[in-house]
Amino acid sequence: MDDKTYNKLRKKKLLDIDSEVSVIHQVKDFGSSTFDKEDVYNVVKINNNKLIGTSTIDGSELVFTPEQITMIDGMAPKRLCEAYRIK
Repeated sequence: MDDKTYNKLRKKKLLDIDSEVSVIHQVKDFGSSTFDKEDVYNVVKINNNKLIGTSTIDGSELVFTPEQITMIDGMAPKRLCEAYRIK
């Protein structure tokens, strides 16, 4: 999600504390390699463009940016904007 969309969703409080987001993040593979993985997190803290969420699966914390978000409460950011007529 780009910064412009992020700021619009934050302003309308559609992305806030307790929002459920799908995030793509890197996890370690065997050895020193990594791969991208998508998981669902509940947002617990927002500090400008840095969000902190807890995993809905194991409760682990993750710090992520708006660029890593693919879904907000089950909807893609672009579709969420369309549903609420945010331009």
